[in-house]
Amino acid sequence: MKKFILISALFLLSLGLHSQGVDDAILNSQTYYEGTARSMAMGNATGAIGGDFTALCINPAGLGLYRSHEFTFSLGPQYHNCLSDYYGSSEYASRFRVTLPNMGLVGGGQVSNFNPLRYLMFAAGMTRTNDFNYHQTATGLNPNSSMVDSYLQTVNGIDQLFNPSSDPGTYFSENHPDDLNPAWETYLIDRYTDSLGNIYFDSPVPPGNVWQTDNVTSKGRTEEWTVAAAANYFDKLFIGASLGVTHMKRISTRTYQETPDDPNSSFYDWRLEQELGDTAWGVNFKTGLIYYPTSWLRVGAAWHTRTIYVIGEQWSTDYQTTLKGSHGQRETHRYLSPVLYQNYEFHTPHTFIGSLAFIIGQKGMISADVEYMDYGSSWFSFDGVDIRGVLKPTYNFRLGTEWRLRQYYLRGGLAYYGSPYGFGEKYGSLKKLGLGFGYAVSQETSWDFAYELTQSTTGFTPYQVYDDGQNIVEDAVRHQWRNKVVITLKIKIKE
Repeated sequence: MKKFILISALFLLSLGLHSQGVDDAILNSQTYYEGTARSMAMGNATGAIGGDFTALCINPAGLGLYRSHEFTFSLGPQYHNCLSDYYGSSEYASRFRVTLPNMGLVGGGQVSNFNPLRYLMFAAGMTRTNDFNYHQTATGLNPNSSMVDSYLQTVNGIDQLFNPSSDPGTYFSENHPDDLNPAWETYLIDRYTDSLGNIYFDSPVPPGNVWQTDNVTSKGRTEEWTVAAAANYFDKLFIGASLGVTHMKRISTRTYQETPDDPNSSFYDWRLEQELGDTAWGVNFKTGLIYYPTSWLRVGAAWHTRTIYVIGEQWSTDYQTTLKGSHGQRETHRYLSPVLYQNYEFHTPHTFIGSLAFIIGQKGMISADVEYMDYGSSWFSFDGVDIRGVLKPTYNFRLGTEWRLRQYYLRGGLAYYGSPYGFGEKYGSLKKLGLGFGYAVSQETSWDFAYELTQSTTGFTPYQVYDDGQNIVEDAVRHQWRNKVVITLKIKIKE
């Protein structure tokens, strides 16, 4: 059985699991910087370059390369596409959104021409660090199971429900308010007694040969509000630090439906709709340095602490079943669960970044970042989630270049983000391609433009049904692409 269920953000969210687990650890830990058009066009390989607001979010020492006050503002439309394969059927879905990737203000100035400390710079602003805007749908004929079978396996493992005096409705409402209880209230599962007086649970939905449609629509983002300071020593050594306040918000709706392939089945259809909303605030600290060993080489290093999140979550579930009565008439049953709430704390992994930049005279540069993080070191404020046993360390690579032609700048970049399940794993990794250019209107004003293509392939299991310890439900394999255009205005402010 494949050991993956979802990534991110960007990209995926399983609304069937409301308890915190591996999927939430991945989603909350992943960082895919957006920000300025210059940085995105270069694949965000800016850890040793500096002089850019997104660069200082990767390595705060990059702030020390500024020589003047500057205001930046970025805006960009994006178009997300998803092709899902499930039991031999393919479905396509898309979503359009306009986002605000960055805005920031840099200040400070020269301290001395002769002392070791030459410049002292400060900055404050916002950078988008993840995006949850997507639409995905998967449809297929499952010959082996129904989601109801997962409910029955759970119910049949609860011994006390087979006591004739027990009240399943009370037990389900208290212990399984968002899945077993709605299924019980809408007669998806019911209790029966055989001729020998034995109690058992069953469903009018057959164990297989049902058409299944799983549709997920999500919106939201993660953004980091940064306050940073950096110092320039001898115009060769740059040291910086930043405090980041991270805000995460996501709202997702999942609609799952089953209909029989056999027109003589004892049910017409059943459907569930789940709504999940998360709001989180977090804090982190970053520090870094950039050093010029020679005029043509820059070396950078940065460390990002854990982001400590406090997350508030709410969700609700709406079930509706349409069954066949004794004479074939439609019998519709609906149950809307109460809105459920919970709060918890989550800590992301530490991140370590090493960077190089090769300067080619006044014509251009080539830069590279290598990023290390151990997803298995993230943790929740409670026990019972085996993160370390599933998530592994991984590496992220970014490569970028920039070339100057008078007042024009041509840029390109590539990025590869390793799978949270371990570097080299097929599913869960993400690739980016960036292209762009800049135009200096004057010494004070410039425009930057970027196009970014993001591609990933992930797997999503709608539910689990086990036979001999193996999940027999196929994964919905989802191929995703996101096309994004970003425009950035930079204005240098005279002192």
